[in-house]
Order: sequence, then structure tokens, then C-alpha cells
Amino acid sequence: MAYPDWVLAHKGKGMYVNKVNEDTYRIYRGHSERVKGTAKVRRVVDEYIGTITRDRGLIPTKAKIKGNVRTLCFGTYALLMWFCRTQIAGILHRQAKEGPAVVAAALLHVSYGYADAVSYENDWISVKFPGLSFPLPPALEKEGERVARAMRSTLHAALGAHVSTIIQASRHVHRVWVNGQWVNASVSETCKVLAHTHGFRWEVNA
Repeated sequence: MAYPDWVLAHKGKGMYVNKVNEDTYRIYRGHSERVKGTAKVRRVVDEYIGTITRDRGLIPTKAKIKGNVRTLCFGTYALLMWFCRTQIAGILHRQAKEGPAVVAAALLHVSYGYADAVSYENDWISVKFPGLSFPLPPALEKEGERVARAMRSTLHAALGAHVSTIIQASRHVHRVWVNGQWVNASVSETCKVLAHTHGFRWEVNA
């Protein structure tokens, strides 16, 4: 069967189309299987891609979302793991028991200026350092503030006068729990430019 050019523009290898009417086709990815015990062959749909219309072109089908969706701030964690990884690893190595709480508090202080339950629960920090309760005991909170000052010094040395702008931008870089896995949300052009200009990446090993 011959298809119009505006349909063929979207039809690739392993894709099939079904005509709905003169202006609309459905497109999907599939394969053929022989019907057991017969000489007949049937086509099996592997993925429904969407609808092709004469006026609008390909209209992708919306992805199905199963279960809960959760969004966490990820950018400041990524920023600090890029520039302060050695400091963080040292603390975790020296303080096996209290290190995670100290590091988590320090990360929160750099990002938000404080370390509380709301910030912790809505940040990727809660995934990397789970099971913490805020506010922390005074001694751990004080140590977290001290480590945060050292991290800020490291960031200032690397980023100069732009450090506040980049920390603020980092709060708009997120990870999303969807369909049973964590994925990186799209990063805005402004955040991409900041990362490129200052030589780091938001997509660190989480």
C-alpha cells in the first residue's frame, strides 16, 4: 500500500501505520509472528507511537505513568559532589557513624542556609543519606555548619563571584521518580549555560 509523503516522513524501519481516514493514520512499532499450527502470520504491536495527521504531523502518544511520581531537588547535591567530593569522602571515611548526618546537614546549609526536615525530605540528600531526623543534635548541627563553611570556601575558589547565582540555579535542577525509577528532569538553558561556562556537569553519579 502506498502512503502519502506526510506519513512516510515519520515511518521508519520496524514501524507500521494503519489508516483511520484520509487525514489521519496511527503509527506503531511491531513485529510479525506465525500463528501456531497454521500458515498464517499476525502482526504484534510492541509500542504504540502515536497519530499522524496531515495538518499537525506526528502527535506522540502520552507515556503511561504507573504508581507515584516524586520530584526532589538534585542540583545542589550535584554541584557539591562535583567540587567538594574529596571533602565529603574524607568526612564519611573518618566519621563512619556520624559522618552521613554531618555531610547531609552541610549540604543543606549550603543549599538553603539551614538544615530542617522539610528541606531534607524534598532534596536528593534524603535519598543519599536516608533515615536522618532534623533538627540534628546541637553538636552535629554545629559540625554541619562548620563543614558547610568549608564547602562554601571551596565553591568560592572554583566559581568566584558567580557562586550565589549558581547555588540559586541549582535548586531548579531536579530528579523525578517515575515508573519505578529515578530520572533526571530536563535542565533549563540558563542552568546548562552556567554549567558549561564554569566547567561542571549537573549529571553527576547519583
